[in-house]
Amino acid sequence: MTNQENYESIKESLLAISANEVSKPGMPVNTYIVEAEDKKHYATQDKDKLVAAGLKEEYINSLPIRIGALRHAQSVWTKESEAKSIAEKDLKLLSEDAMALHRVLIHDFKFAYRNDEEGKKVVDKIAEGSGYGDMVQDFSDLYVFGTAKPQALLDIGFDNTKLEKALELANSMGPLLSAINGERDENDKPSKEMRDRAYVYLKEAVDQICEYGKYVFWEDEERLEKYSSAYFRKLREEREEQEESITK
Repeated sequence: MTNQENYESIKESLLAISANEVSKPGMPVNTYIVEAEDKKHYATQDKDKLVAAGLKEEYINSLPIRIGALRHAQSVWTKESEAKSIAEKDLKLLSEDAMALHRVLIHDFKFAYRNDEEGKKVVDKIAEGSGYGDMVQDFSDLYVFGTAKPQALLDIGFDNTKLEKALELANSMGPLLSAINGERDENDKPSKEMRDRAYVYLKEAVDQICEYGKYVFWEDEERLEKYSSAYFRKLREEREEQEESITK
């Protein structure tokens, strides 16, 4: 199966993990996946001994699916995170001109429709609120209202190209906001949370395998090392070296 198929096959199990059990990875995900692959290799070789000691065979057999699911979830989150970062930069480039135009349009419209009771209510309503999302909607509303009742704007010599610019900004900023806010179906979980859930689900199996591996091979130093984390071992060694250099 592909990584995505692995992910879809256990998605219900990922969603079944309680919120208080979900945690972010304790090391870089790509590093953790490599270590999980190593555990799969050695646990498969030692399956008979580990299972004889009480390890559930399912933890070993399901490792490829759990690893594939995490790979997919990590890829989805990375892609979304990168898209969000790009959207934030693009939105920042547009925001200064957008805020300046919004300020001018509200000023123009309030003056143009000051003597139109219904028009004034519409403009005052549009002017309420704040934030980029509200600004995008304001641009759209001002364009629709201004083109539907143009005479008051014509009377003050309003430049209609400002409405065209407003609509252009609304069409540009809307998709950027969607990318930043991560709009999704209300039943979906954010991609980062699903990545964390996939990590926890893989970690469940890896932790069990390591626990039994350390029990079974407690007198075999070389094999015992295979059931510990190379990442944390390296961190520990580096910390010890730093402590030694300080005491010298």
